[in-house]
Amino acid sequence: MWLPLKVQYGLANTDEHIASNIESALQRHNHVGFQSIMDVESGAVSVVGSGPSLKKNWEKLRDSGTDIIACNAAFQFLLERGVTPKYFFCFDSDPLMLEFITPVEGVTYLLASRCPPKAFEMLEGYNVVTVHAGGDLHVERLLQQYEKMEPMVIGGSAAVTRAMCMAPVLGYKTVHLWGADGSFADGDTHIRKSTTDEKEMLIKLNNRVFSMAPWMTRQVTDFQTLAPTLRHLGIKLIVHGDGIVPHLARTLGYETDEGLVTYRIKEIAANLKLKARILWQQL
Repeated sequence: MWLPLKVQYGLANTDEHIASNIESALQRHNHVGFQSIMDVESGAVSVVGSGPSLKKNWEKLRDSGTDIIACNAAFQFLLERGVTPKYFFCFDSDPLMLEFITPVEGVTYLLASRCPPKAFEMLEGYNVVTVHAGGDLHVERLLQQYEKMEPMVIGGSAAVTRAMCMAPVLGYKTVHLWGADGSFADGDTHIRKSTTDEKEMLIKLNNRVFSMAPWMTRQVTDFQTLAPTLRHLGIKLIVHGDGIVPHLARTLGYETDEGLVTYRIKEIAANLKLKARILWQQL
């Protein structure tokens, strides 16, 4: 029996901890704000998350000819395969994000001011641009206190959806999403082991069942809210791979990798495979 989903969300870190990180970023001697690179780009960009589908289609991404904004662990995943993104983006405030930091010449690092001070220290001497995450409790007050007339970037709870909103501000007119699955695939939560122990739940959306962590549901609702805004602004959005977010995008009329008939066949196969795995676990 399927029940309506109700999930209560919260922050992984306290507002005070996040405020301390923001203040540290604003005090840095080499602080460069996001406004310095607004509207400097054009054409198409690929925003890349760490969803497991990236393991299957990263070569298509490599050959797409687009600029790349790699989020979190996707950056290292691509580097290991000889693909150097133009941008790295992370806005996590927890020190767990430090494992995503890999200094590379020529890359522009988009670090949220809410990131730990150690992240900025690890990238000392590299091209770092500070991004302020709209929605943090104290960010506006601190910007006023330090007389920083700098924009705040919206975009919800996930790095992918934040980057999806940043891309048009950078000047891009077409945004491709890769690895923005929002769900597990064959038990994999990400392209590599998650930084935390993930809880698993089953969600049914438009006749397809997905396995996902509770926090991933927020990414799905963020996409559902933000994607129409980009469309209204004339931004073309294309979603690649498989998972609950591409599934939602397809049902909302956005361009995806596969036609409807091909997708329906894969949908039936995916549901059967998931049901078989659940049954095996119960034996």
